This record gives sequence, C-alpha cells and structure tokens, in this order.
Amino acid sequence: MNLKEQIEEYLQKNKFEIVSRTCDLVKIPSINVEDHSGKPYGIECAKAIDFCDQLCKEKHLVTKNYDYRCLEVMCRENQTGKRLIIATHADVVPTVDDNIYDPFAGKVYGDYIVGRGVVDDKGPLIASLYALAFFKEYGIPLKNDIRLVFGSNEECGMDDLLYYLERAGQPDWGLAVDDDFPTVNGEKGLVHFSISAPKAEHVESVNSYGSKQRLVHDYCESTINGENMVIGRTEKVTNPVLHRFTGEERLFKNDQDEKYIREILADIDGHCLGINHSDEMSGKTSVKVFKAESDAQNITLTFDIRTPVTLNIDDVVEKLIAYGKKTGLEVKIVKVSKGYYQKPENEIVSMLTELYNKEFNANEKPYVMGACTYARLFDNGCGFGGGNPHEVKPFPKGHGAAHGADEAHNIYVLFDAIKMLILGIKAIDDKWS
Repeated sequence: MNLKEQIEEYLQKNKFEIVSRTCDLVKIPSINVEDHSGKPYGIECAKAIDFCDQLCKEKHLVTKNYDYRCLEVMCRENQTGKRLIIATHADVVPTVDDNIYDPFAGKVYGDYIVGRGVVDDKGPLIASLYALAFFKEYGIPLKNDIRLVFGSNEECGMDDLLYYLERAGQPDWGLAVDDDFPTVNGEKGLVHFSISAPKAEHVESVNSYGSKQRLVHDYCESTINGENMVIGRTEKVTNPVLHRFTGEERLFKNDQDEKYIREILADIDGHCLGINHSDEMSGKTSVKVFKAESDAQNITLTFDIRTPVTLNIDDVVEKLIAYGKKTGLEVKIVKVSKGYYQKPENEIVSMLTELYNKEFNANEKPYVMGACTYARLFDNGCGFGGGNPHEVKPFPKGHGAAHGADEAHNIYVLFDAIKMLILGIKAIDDKWS
C-alpha cells in the first residue's frame, strides 16, 4: 500500500475509537482555575493531561510531563535531526448559559461531536495524537525530531508553552493546530492597557464581571445616586461595559477626562490614540473595551488592542504612554504579545498550503488572523488546521463555533485533519531529510 492507502485504512480501522476518545476528553471540564491542588492550572486540567498521557502510552508513544503545564509526546526517545513541534491544548474556556446540549456530556449528534472545547482545541489535539500514532503503528520511520506538545493554559496567557520552551528549547518549526486549514501565516499583535480617572461624586461604583478567559465581560453592575443597575445579566448585550459607558450619564469627575475616554470608546480604529494603521495582509488596528473596575476614587477601564502585523508593537506601547502624558489620564500597560508574520512564499507555509489544496482540489490561500494561538510563541512557525474554512454547521445562529454555545466538531472534518497532519508531518520530514 502507498501512504494514502495506509491512511485510509488507518482511519477506517480507528474511526470509532477516535470519536470515542474525543468524547472522553470533552467530558473532562478542563477550565483553568486557581486552587490549592498543587497543580498549576487546577485538578481538571491535570486530569486532561493524564488522559492524554495514558492514551499516548496505549499507542506506544513516549511522553514527558512538564509539571502538568505541558505534555510532550514523541515516537521514540533520543530523536535526532531538525525539530518540529505540533502544539495543541487541552484547556477550555468556561461554558455559556445558552447551550442546548450538556457542554460536558461529550456526545455525538448526527455527524458532530458536541461539547465544550471540542473545536478549541480538543478535537485538533486528538487529531494530532492519532496522526503521530499512525507512524508508530505502521512502522514508518521519521528521520527528524517530531514532537507533539499538549498545553494546559493556552486560554489564559500561554505561560504553559513558554515554560516548556524554556526547558526544551525552540524548534526549527512549530505548528499550532487551532484554527481552519490551510495555513495561518500570521497573527495580529496584542496589547492590553488600562485607563484610570477620578469618578464623579454621584457614582458609587462601576464594576464588570466575567471569566479571565474571555475578552468581553458578561455583565456590568453600577451604583449611581443610590440606584443599582446591571447590564447584561438578564438581557444579552454584546459588550456590557461599552454599553454602560456610552450612555448620556456622566461618570467621571473631570469633563476633560470624560471627553477623552468617550473618544477612545467611540474610536474602534485607534485614531485618537495615534495607533491607527492598516495593511493588506492583516487589516486594521482594532480597539475594544472589555473590563471596568472602580474603587473609592477612580474608575479603571481595560482595553484590548489588536495591531496589524506591519505595525511595530513597541511603537504602539510608546504612543499609549505618550497619550497618557498628553491627556493627564493614568495609562498602564497590562499585557503585550507580539504577533507574527510568515510570507506566503515561505517554503513550509507554501508547501503545507499546496498540500491541502492538492488533497481537496481547492485554491485556498494562507491567511492572517486576529486571534492568538501558540504559533506566536515560536521563533519560526505557523498555524495548520484543523477546521474546514467553508463548513456551515447545522445549528442555530451563535451555536457550534469555538468559545460559543454548543461547540461542535464534524467527525469527517476531524478525520480530514488527521489525514492532513499525517501528510504534513511526512512532507516536512522528507523536506528536512
């Protein structure tokens, strides 16, 4: 049999097991929490790592647990050659209120596995595991150092993979399996910053609440002139903080502070901050408020900025600081994460894109996205799968996608992802050899 015939035989032989193991992983509610379990991201994230470890050992793969932050997986010990890391994660964002199906039941409905995290990123994790296990089962030697890494904190800062890379070193190339095929050749830069100003005397408090994994809080509660108001708890509001601060009511003590902050809230492209920019490959700068906090004197708003790949993120930080000095507002930089960009002509990006297009008779192009994945932590890398970019899921609006209600992964798209990862691993291994 040739390679493709072996892949088809492998998928046919293991299809029920692949679906079953994906469902089993979904049943583990691996939401990152702070607790006293001794595990860095909580007991459930540790259970997910243990589940993956056991499944890998059943497949005769070699594993190494990096203190329950990451699990490393290889075909054999003491691998040599150039190193490829394929990174996925087992942690998930918290559930939402409008699920139709039990988010941690891990059940199949029609052609879909439904449950929290199956799209992001448990389905792709299982796909990468079975892709590497294919080479072990069929005795196909890999000449280079091919490794999987399963993380536990991708949704809350990615310090899990940073911890791993500090100990294992940077690979020659990294793949993040966390989006749609064919290839993600770039991600926008990210800056979180906060602005604080004295609150008006009639404002007692304004605070928003939500999980640390989401970049828009679920509801915003305020007490003004003794009257309590909650936005977003009973009614669905896209951004409760923005809704609260763009009403007619004055919230800040100083008229000039109120003016400046309202300008920022209304300026989604960052013009007033001096950071508006656009490029052909990644689009415009975006600015979004997502959190409100207050104390006895001040209100603090925290913003999320996504920057085009051609905009220097250090310049963005400098301009934000300069804006604070110019306006008198207290500006603090909370988080900075540099994006990345690989030219579409890059030899691995182009090879993987052509591989996908040939397999599916498509004409897809590499693309840049605003979301953040492990790919940005590699000195050299990109995203590769595992979703279908044109899939239309048979669920109500707002259901079926990553981070939303009723995440759902098509079983046949999952099988396609396994096939593409096998072909991708083999192509990179052959190229390096």
